Amino acid sequence: MNTMIIAWFELKRMATSRSVLINQFLLPLILIFILGNALSGWFGNDQEFKQPSVRVGLVLDAEAGGQLPGSMQTLTGLPEIQDLLEPEVVSSREEAEEKLRRGEVDYAVVIPASFDERMSQGADVKLELLPGRDRDLNLVADTVFKTFIADANHKQAEVVVMGGDQVLAAQAAAPVDASDGPNVTIGQLSEKGATYSAAQYYAASMLIMFLLYSGLMASSSLLGERESRTLYRLQSAPVNPGTVFAGKIIGSSLITLVQAAAIVLGSMWLYGVKWGPHPLLLIVVCVLITLSSMTIATFITLVSSTAAGARGLMQAIIIAMTFVSGGFMPLPVEFFQKLGAFTVNHWAMQSMLRMMLNSDVHLIVTCVGMLAAITAALSAAAMITYRKVGYHA
Repeated sequence: MNTMIIAWFELKRMATSRSVLINQFLLPLILIFILGNALSGWFGNDQEFKQPSVRVGLVLDAEAGGQLPGSMQTLTGLPEIQDLLEPEVVSSREEAEEKLRRGEVDYAVVIPASFDERMSQGADVKLELLPGRDRDLNLVADTVFKTFIADANHKQAEVVVMGGDQVLAAQAAAPVDASDGPNVTIGQLSEKGATYSAAQYYAASMLIMFLLYSGLMASSSLLGERESRTLYRLQSAPVNPGTVFAGKIIGSSLITLVQAAAIVLGSMWLYGVKWGPHPLLLIVVCVLITLSSMTIATFITLVSSTAAGARGLMQAIIIAMTFVSGGFMPLPVEFFQKLGAFTVNHWAMQSMLRMMLNSDVHLIVTCVGMLAAITAALSAAAMITYRKVGYHA
């Protein structure tokens, strides 16, 4: 009974605190909005990416009379290449360079005289590639023309080694692949063709981080009252320190669950964040994060002597776990990815993201199970510390 009275008092105290309402309820929604919009380019969306065409200036020799070589006509006539390149015949190299400087073309290719004839004879022949100012467009054009050059080199090698007649005979005798359908199928990596947006990613990340921060409230409240000597008044009543400790933790846990509901529902209504079709599993994840937060706060409270020291240590742990788990931005570094697997944030984030992607339930349960295991380990460490150190005013 005394435990619940203290918990109810703690709940009312935090619910009427302006700093708690701003920092724990309003600030997460603001950060979700800012990060979700500012870093939306890092994440997928519902619109398919459309590669812009590359305007290519093709420089011909004066003897060609403005006529592209047959091999180049075949290349630029392919439907796939027509979606990528917009060829334009340019009379001279100087004109192509001027067009590149003015931005009238994105890329230029200088084609030597008698290109096809020299290539069929195995003679030395080269294409001169002139990149433009856009690195992405240069990459597309480089891929097309360097692949073409590699294929031309292969054919030249066949001519040099086997001779022209033998090459034609080998090509005629080669079996024709009559298989239907493309060799490459384009799809999405997620299990059911979905992807999460920046708003969804940061909604999950901020929910986890601020739920962990809720343990800081319990730790600060306990150490603050110990420093101000107000715990002596409680100890004058028939209440032991363990009851006070448990009441503070329970009260903070209750306000944390309300905070989780506010962030989830607020992000849904304000930003259209879709949390997936598994609300019960989402509740389980939030409860496990809350338990982890309180066990970390318990451990820090028991080993810290001042509220300021506990606050700094708790913040350092939360920020470090959020960083290595990719909570601020997805990290491509393998070291951080391996390190993040030992944090609460990682498995909580994976659980929520898989819910958002509507993954198979057993994959979600696996992540939730890992989160539960870490929470159990933290609880055991906090319990052992409490029995050895105890809580004293």
